[in-house]
Amino acid sequence: MSIGDILKKLQKEILFLLFILVLLLTFLSVRKAIATSNRASFVYIDVGHGGFDGGATSLDGTILEKDVTLEVATYVANYLTKTGIKVKMTRTTDKALAQNKKEDMHKRVNLINESTCDIYVSIHANAYSASSIKGAQTFYNSFNLENEQFATTIMKYLQLIDSDNKRVAKNITGKYLLDYTKKVGCIVEIGFLTNPFDLELLTNKEKKEALAKMIYLGILDYLEEKNHERSSIENK
Repeated sequence: MSIGDILKKLQKEILFLLFILVLLLTFLSVRKAIATSNRASFVYIDVGHGGFDGGATSLDGTILEKDVTLEVATYVANYLTKTGIKVKMTRTTDKALAQNKKEDMHKRVNLINESTCDIYVSIHANAYSASSIKGAQTFYNSFNLENEQFATTIMKYLQLIDSDNKRVAKNITGKYLLDYTKKVGCIVEIGFLTNPFDLELLTNKEKKEALAKMIYLGILDYLEEKNHERSSIENK
């Protein structure tokens, strides 16, 4: 093994240890914030696609977005629940919410808007004609400034799992969910099923769990900041 390989291995081990430390500190901080708050936070997880709508696919067509998003979203939900945060998911099985795409999207938006959730996150996977395109990314609608903060926070953690990922949280319009959901939230595209690196990330159980932990950490970080701000106002 060359010195370069040793240094790369050492760098990865250091990053992993830092990740564990951040996870522990964030977990303890949020648990304390929840314990001193009048109520627990409530997160709505929108699980992309489902049923007749398979979403994006791998190049060979064997890996479907709807399956990957459900797995990752379930991991995120479990992590949040164990932290004492209330969670709801738009779907927990391979079923669409309606008979067609338009009604399905309307249903998702209505479920989130009619709930008392503090924030929502919509989990998706991507595809592109060029297999070289890769990287997870968050998207938000800037009509609410909190959306940008939330999306940026999650993006920060997503970059920990792929140091080569230089993408940033992006403001977009024309996405029904982002345009019409009134709650603070964002879309998380967890990677490209058409890219070999991302596909490995999205089909390996341990790596999917690690990816889910990044989304979880981003959510915790944002909620901690909001709970801190609320507590500061209440204590004035």
